[in-house]
This record gives sequence, C-alpha cells and structure tokens, in this order.
Amino acid sequence: MPSKKDPFNSDHIDFLLTIADTGAIGKSGEKFNLSPSAATRLLDRYRYFFGDPLFVVSKGVLLPTSYFHNLRPKLEAFLELASTIRERDFDLKHCRRHFKFSCSPGFAPSMMAYVLPRILSEAPECTVEHVSIGESPISVLMSGDIDLLIGRAVGLPQQAHYADLKTGHRCLLVRKDHPLVFKDKITVDDLTQYKRVSLSSGRKQDWRSPDDEIFSGRNKNDSVFFKTDRADMAWKAISESDLILISTEESAKTACTLYQNLTIVDLVPHLKLNSPKMAIIWSDSKHRDPAHQWFRNLFLQWRQD
Repeated sequence: MPSKKDPFNSDHIDFLLTIADTGAIGKSGEKFNLSPSAATRLLDRYRYFFGDPLFVVSKGVLLPTSYFHNLRPKLEAFLELASTIRERDFDLKHCRRHFKFSCSPGFAPSMMAYVLPRILSEAPECTVEHVSIGESPISVLMSGDIDLLIGRAVGLPQQAHYADLKTGHRCLLVRKDHPLVFKDKITVDDLTQYKRVSLSSGRKQDWRSPDDEIFSGRNKNDSVFFKTDRADMAWKAISESDLILISTEESAKTACTLYQNLTIVDLVPHLKLNSPKMAIIWSDSKHRDPAHQWFRNLFLQWRQD
C-alpha cells in the first residue's frame, strides 16, 4: 500500500518538470492554479519526500540539482504512463478545455476559418482564445500560459516541439483598379512609388515581416503610411485607396474573399520567394496531453490542406 506521505500524482510531476523547464516556481504554480505559497509548499513536500532540494537558486533562477537530472527520466516515464491511462478515458465530445494560442494577424483569418468550425463540430464544449504577446513569446509558451504558438522555430529550448508550416510565397495585395495591376513585371522601384500598409504581428523576436529582404539596402519603413496589427483594418484601408500591402499568398487569399474589390498581384520570382518560414510550436509539458494532441492536430491539418 502506498504511504499517505507519498505525494505522487501526474499534475504534481508535471509541476516539477515545469519548474525545471522555466526556472520559476511562481509561473509553474500558475499553470496548475497554485498560489505562490501553495506552489512553495508543494515543492517542499517533494524535497522532503526525495531528501534532496531538487532545485537551487542561481542568479534568480531555479536550477535542477544533479539528483533531479538523474530523476527526470523516471518522472517523465511516470507522466507518460499517466497520459496513456488518461487517453483511454478521453471524451472529446464532453471536453471543456479552454485553449489559448498566439499567431501573427496574417495567419489568423485563414487558420481560424479552418480550425474553429472543426472545434465546434468535434468538441462543442471547448473554448478558444487568441492571445497577443508583445515580448518573449517562447517564454510565455514554455511557462504554460498558452497552448500553441505560431512563430519562428529559432532558438527553441530542448523541451519545445514544432512542425514547420508550408512555405508561403510573397505577393502584392491591392485594390482591383490599382495602377500596379496593369504592369507586367513589378520591380522594387515600382513598389517604392506607392505608400504601403505594414501589418505587424506586435512581436519583435520571432516574426519577420513579408517586407523583409525585398527592400535590401533601403529603409523598408520609408514608404510605410499605415501600420497596424489588425488584418481587417489593413485590408479595409487597401480596398479604399492606392495603398499596397506585401503579403503572404494565404493571407491575401483570405483578404480577397472578405473584400471583393481586392486582388492579388504576382511578384517577380526573386521577390516572391523566401517568404518568412513559420512553425507551430508547443511545449513538452503539453506533448502527451490527449486534449492538446487533438487541438494541435487541427492546426497541423490546416498546414497540410
């Protein structure tokens, strides 16, 4: 029989692994709805149980002890076993999870047009929230504050998983009677003749604009007239003026569906290619969760389609 002093359950093991990944007990506790004092008490229980501090403070960050490093594979095996047992009882129709994700505004419309109807059909009791993140999106993801991040898979920690999105091509989004519609080959000089809309993600670290590399050797912001992180505002402005937007093709197709007087203009090959490559990213703490597996698979299916 297990001792009453035995603190083991899968959430608590996940809590310890989250501390190891984030180096912060407060953030790790928030993920499991624990107050700072409750998180500290729970960690103390495990320290007493194992007879080891498990984590030590170094420059304000909790670092795993050598004992925890040796213990970690066993904890992960325990968590995987618990996940396998949970998966057998996972009832998608009655799942009531609240999922959070973050992505650039250019991706959001076409992605949500695919994902949301499937969530409503397959898991009608679930809810979804898009979260705007200004700084350190990877840290926010790894702390458990969001479930998925659409961003660049650059400098990821070892505990992150990702799947590349299909590479998009650049194009030009303009109104149908814009003068550039009637040009055979559009050059960079042609683009600089018109004021542009810049559709920003609001994030500095993991997002490169479709404008990048096109204006090599120039100040790409010189001709920016209107900057926004709202795709609908950008598209509306373009539909009623001579403003132009350098966009990815998927985002532009969505814009043309919503605004009938917009059209896509092809760029010459050397301007069209090398659009910023993005990825769907999630943390290892969510990797074996059956509800999360279902949620992220919707995004992976969107990528394939």
